[in-house]
Amino acid sequence: MEKTSEGTNLLPQELSQELIIEILVRLPVKCLLKFRCVSKLWLSLISNTEFHKTRVNFSIKNPKMTDYTIAGVASVSGLGKICHVYTIKCENSFITAAKHGCPPKSLPLSAWLLGSCNGLVCLTSDSYTLMLLNPCTGNFNVFPDTMSQYKVGAGGCYVRYGFGYDASIEDYKVVKIFSFPQNEGRHENIVKVYSLKANSWSTIQGFNSGCINGMVGVFANGALHWDVCHPHISRASSEIVTLDFAAQRYGQIALPSYEDGGVYWTLGVSRGRLVACCNYETNKADMWVMKEYGVEKSWTKLVAISLPVDRRVDITPLYVAENGDVLLKLGTELILYNPRNASFKRLADYVSGDFLQVQVATYLESLTSPHI
Repeated sequence: MEKTSEGTNLLPQELSQELIIEILVRLPVKCLLKFRCVSKLWLSLISNTEFHKTRVNFSIKNPKMTDYTIAGVASVSGLGKICHVYTIKCENSFITAAKHGCPPKSLPLSAWLLGSCNGLVCLTSDSYTLMLLNPCTGNFNVFPDTMSQYKVGAGGCYVRYGFGYDASIEDYKVVKIFSFPQNEGRHENIVKVYSLKANSWSTIQGFNSGCINGMVGVFANGALHWDVCHPHISRASSEIVTLDFAAQRYGQIALPSYEDGGVYWTLGVSRGRLVACCNYETNKADMWVMKEYGVEKSWTKLVAISLPVDRRVDITPLYVAENGDVLLKLGTELILYNPRNASFKRLADYVSGDFLQVQVATYLESLTSPHI
């Protein structure tokens, strides 16, 4: 028990509620889970949804004091899928990652990661259900997926997802796009949105586009982002198509200028900023960050990465440290890239050669509930 300068005991209940909250929002989730036993007041504060929101906002605004975690779902030949979880920490501007316990058994082995937001991870499974999971608390919420009710033509139908948070109405939403190929590389996209608050799916206005690359959109600044390629244009080009939750409006963001031979873009988010990576045919990639959201001139090249000559895999950005070190997914491996000496460091014990496919999602640790 600590004592004041006068020698009297300083009990938790003698602190003002505002000061307690200022202290608690700065603590790791694992400490908060233990401190619920300190007193009824602390239990009430830590369990309050408003405190959860306050802590998430504090974490987003103070990335240096925030613990980020990577959730990985890896497909193993003959064994279904196994989930791995890694804690990412940034100490002295260097990224370290440590493997820790897997999420609870409630996580389906056939899970597919659809993204993360405010500490929640969204997954889909082969049983046509979706799940919101907080890996830190183990709390989860399962709800039905939606299926296409539209006639599928000869070109088939591609499905794309996205997961994010509509701050205007404090609601988590899952977006599912049914993309139908048309002539000359164009696609007609029918869009459905699941509202966690309403616990139902609804169809919103769709859009026409080129080919939407990647299965999952990236959430940043209140909007989902998908890389879209236009192969029907004389010089195939790409752009980012956005869906703003609050405005319920689609938009476009131009990607940075790139050299000839740029064949594939991947998107990510690091510390709240949109990151884009252009993968070239010549075993190299350029990684860019949008320093001011929505301002195309603010695209800034972070690093040019040269891959080993024997590697021809796409790079997906996961996290960028202040000193420029980049945590990325290289094929089925997690890699820490040091741009100062162009070195690759494989994060040990992540995958072996038996893994066929790996998905990852970076999220901040929180107490956010998957229920509203």
